[in-house]
Amino acid sequence: MLLPWLTLFDLRGVVANFMPQRKINYTGKFNKSDDFVIMIPIFNDVKYLTNINFLRKYSGKVVLCTTNIETPKFYKDIYKIANENGFKVIKCAFKKEVKNPWKIYHKTLLAHDYVLGESLKVLKAKYVIFLDADTTCKTNLSYLVGLMEKHNSDIASVRVIPSKKETITENLQGIEYHVAMKSRRIYPWLTSGAAMIARRESMQEIMKKHSLFFNGGDIEIGKIAHLTGMKVDHFPVTFYTDVPETFQRLVKQRFSWFCGAFRHSVINAHTNLFSPIYALYFTLLIFIMLPFKVYELFFHWFVIPFLMLFYIMVLFVSNWEIRSKYMFIFPFYSLIQVILFPFMGIYQYTKTVYKTKNIGLIKIFYKHKYHPLKYIFNISLIALIAFTIFNLSFVEGKLLLANIDLLALIGITFQSSLPYVILYNGFKLFIIMTGLFLFLFGFFSLVSNFKNSKKIKRFLTAFF
Repeated sequence: MLLPWLTLFDLRGVVANFMPQRKINYTGKFNKSDDFVIMIPIFNDVKYLTNINFLRKYSGKVVLCTTNIETPKFYKDIYKIANENGFKVIKCAFKKEVKNPWKIYHKTLLAHDYVLGESLKVLKAKYVIFLDADTTCKTNLSYLVGLMEKHNSDIASVRVIPSKKETITENLQGIEYHVAMKSRRIYPWLTSGAAMIARRESMQEIMKKHSLFFNGGDIEIGKIAHLTGMKVDHFPVTFYTDVPETFQRLVKQRFSWFCGAFRHSVINAHTNLFSPIYALYFTLLIFIMLPFKVYELFFHWFVIPFLMLFYIMVLFVSNWEIRSKYMFIFPFYSLIQVILFPFMGIYQYTKTVYKTKNIGLIKIFYKHKYHPLKYIFNISLIALIAFTIFNLSFVEGKLLLANIDLLALIGITFQSSLPYVILYNGFKLFIIMTGLFLFLFGFFSLVSNFKNSKKIKRFLTAFF
C-alpha cells in the first residue's frame, strides 16, 4: 500500500543535511582566475538572450554560439548585440538536423573549421563556463574558476535557483530547486544546463562521448565525467535562472525534463549501477512502478492525505532555512509530478527518438576504477529488492508472513470502511512515521557534528 508512494519522498534532500557543505573563501588574491570563457547557445530568436547586462561585465570572454541556418534578421540582431557589448559570435556548421545546445557546444569545442573560417583565441581558455541565455550570477565568476584551480577539478556543478519567485508556480519551483541543489552534495555529477563549469580539455573529451540527445543532455555531461573517472565537484556558487511563470508553461517544460529522466533512468539504467539507491528510486520507483501508483491512487486513496501531512512535516524539518507557506501545497505538486509527468516523459522520448533517430544511449558501461565486487553487490541488492517487490506474495510465504498484517502489528488497520476508523488509523500512521523520522533525523544530526562525520559521509555516499 505504501511502497509506491515512496516516490513522493526524495530522500536525497534529507540526507544532504548531514553532508558537509564546501565553504567558499572570497578573499585573497590566490582564489581568483580569469582564464575562462563563457559560452552561450543561442538560436532561432535573440529574444531568449536576456542576460546581456550580466554578460557585459565579462566582455571579451563571452562567445555566443549559434548555427549557420538562422534567418538574416537573427544574424543582424546577434551581431549588433555582440558588437555593442564586446562579445564574439561563432556559427557552427549545421545541415537540416534538429538544433539543440549540446550539438552546438559539441561543434564549437571540437570543430576545427567554423563557418567563418576563424579560430577564436578566447576558445583556448583553460576553463569553459556553459550558461543558458537567461542565467546570471552575483558572484564574480573569477572566484568560481579559482575554486576549480584550487581543487584541481575537471568539472563542477553549481547551485541554480529561480531568478524570481512571484507566482505560485515560481515559488513551488523555488522549493523544488532548493531541495535538488542540496542533493548535489551527494551527487555532484548532476550538472545543470543552466550553469556548469569545466576544464576545457576535459569538456572536449566529454563531448566526444556525448550522445547529443537534447533531453537530459546536461546531466549526461556530468555523468560521463563521473563514469570516466574525472574529478567532479560541486561548488555552492549561486546562479539565477528563469523558470516557468505559469503551470501551463511548467507542464511544457516537464515534458522535456521527464523525457530526459526516462532516458537516464530506463534507457541508460546501466549508468546508474554505481549508486543503488539512485537506481532504485529513479528506475524502479519512478518509472517501473508507475502502474502501481495509479492503482493505489484509485483503490487506496484514503492513505494519501496522511502521507501529504507527513510530507509537509518532512519538508519543513529538512528545509527549515527556506520555510514558507508554499510548503503546505508542495506535496500535491509532487504528487502530480510522480503520477502524470512520467507518462508525459515516455511519450516525449518516443516522439523525440522518432524525429531524431537517436535513442540517446550513453555508450559507457563501466565506471572507471570501480571495484567489480561493488558492482556485484549493487546489482544483487537492486535485483533482490525488485524481486521482493514484484513477488511479494511468494516472499511473504517463504518468510511465513502471508497471514500477518505488518501495519496491524503496530495497531493500524485500514480494513474498515467507516470514515472515523480510517481517520483514526491514518493519524496513528502519521504519528508513528513522524516519530521515527524525527528520531532518525535527530540522531544523524547529532552524529554528523562529531569528528567521525567523514565516516558517516562515506557510509551515506556508498548507498546514495
